[in-house]
Amino acid sequence: MVLALARAELKLLLRNKTVAVSSLLMPILVGLWAGSTLPDDAPPQAWAITLCLQLLMVLGFTVYFAVTAALASRREDLYLKRLRSGEASDAVILAGLLTPVVLLGVLQSTLMPVISISMGAPVPEPLPLLGALVLGTGLCLAAGVATSGRTSSSEQAQITTLPMFLGLMGGVLVTVVGPMWLLLPGGGIGGLIHHAVTGEGVPLSSAASLLVWIALFSVLAKSWFRWEPR
Repeated sequence: MVLALARAELKLLLRNKTVAVSSLLMPILVGLWAGSTLPDDAPPQAWAITLCLQLLMVLGFTVYFAVTAALASRREDLYLKRLRSGEASDAVILAGLLTPVVLLGVLQSTLMPVISISMGAPVPEPLPLLGALVLGTGLCLAAGVATSGRTSSSEQAQITTLPMFLGLMGGVLVTVVGPMWLLLPGGGIGGLIHHAVTGEGVPLSSAASLLVWIALFSVLAKSWFRWEPR
């Protein structure tokens, strides 16, 4: 049931030009641009900023924006209501709808370090980088489900996702200014990537920040999410 829903959702996702371009093309272009702007002798600190920006763009567009827009669109079309009237449970429906987004996000996220390393970046430590990917994906999934409850259509998602985008992009500030920016949603991602590339910082603090934000958005998702239009 989950796989059947996931295949159908992937087809619908690719048919929506706004979501498809934002989720598939935009992160790749930004990743290539960010990596190409650094000189060959750039220090690890500069590559930490670049890799952080690359991963945040993937998680922001491919996961967070796509989840918000897709769920809002399916609700508006009454697709969620029809699915819920069948035999599948709520958990199975959401798992099927969100699986393609997660797979696309993981695929693109693993591609970003490869792009950076091919352009001269130092090889990051795998464990903190994996933590940034896994916890960052969980954060953007929970935030996307929560935001979709306050979004009436996929077009409106371009507006309702802006505050969270700013919070995610704040993760870059951790690699530039310091750990005070761990209070932002993207701060933990930035902190883990900074440690993975430079060896500096406390990864446990970054992971704790992400876990707190995941818990908060999970509560908001449970409270805000709607299966049909009001």
